[in-house]
Amino acid sequence: MKGHPLAEQTIWQKSSYSQEEGECVELAAAGPATVALRESEAPGTVLTVSSTALGSLLSGVKNGEFDSPAPRV
Repeated sequence: MKGHPLAEQTIWQKSSYSQEEGECVELAAAGPATVALRESEAPGTVLTVSSTALGSLLSGVKNGEFDSPAPRV
């Protein structure tokens, strides 16, 4: 099975906090307003998303919008 065309034609970046063993998400520009994401251990699988949607997701994560609610006592 051949991977996504962006997997081989793109310059991928990963966080400087990533470990050398992999285990990281890599990002790449895939168009004027599109970001490509892939998992370093499965580089043939690529997810594309608008830069606006990714920015909204990251803001939500930073703001705790996806945190589990505190358990009720």
